[in-house]
Amino acid sequence: MTVRGQDQERSRRPGGRAATVVAAVRQAAEELLEEVGYEGLVLTEVAARARVNKTTVYRRWPSKVDLVTDLFLSRTAQQDVGRDTGSLVGDLTALLQDVVCNVNSPAARAVLSALIGGVLDEEARGAREAFWAERYRRGAAITERAAERGELPRGTDARLLLEDACSPVYYRLLITGETVTDADIALFAQRAAQRTQGLPGDGAR
Repeated sequence: MTVRGQDQERSRRPGGRAATVVAAVRQAAEELLEEVGYEGLVLTEVAARARVNKTTVYRRWPSKVDLVTDLFLSRTAQQDVGRDTGSLVGDLTALLQDVVCNVNSPAARAVLSALIGGVLDEEARGAREAFWAERYRRGAAITERAAERGELPRGTDARLLLEDACSPVYYRLLITGETVTDADIALFAQRAAQRTQGLPGDGAR
């Protein structure tokens, strides 16, 4: 194999040059989001902070919407959103703890505030939909496990359950600026579970 071929092979391997560049750009983007917010984020400054060529950044992330969406989808993938605690209330509590931890990051708060309250173009709206769709997809395991345990009817709408549980957390952290305590999390999880357990499923028990 030629030297060039070896370099290309290394760039394709996990932990190779390509992975190193992606990690550096994501870290730089998160740092800048914490410093200047979503509106102040500029891709050329991200490239400079990451010490990579700006064309490398633009080739993979043509716009800051692409970069920010990638950043948060990668963070979502790293989190064990649907971790199994053995009960519906426990799973919802764990989920809400992850949400609070994520949103309390200044970078996450800056982007989520923009995605929730900003005037978005079509591209940004698509990014927002992709972000939430991935959250709902990963969280759907909670309802599936609860149905297997007999805690929920089969066919329970996973999205409604997650919206019910997560909405007060996002509202307090992003809209009113209030803190969310462990007691709040326990209350929100218990309330969402009780409400959902009273809903009809598809009858496939």
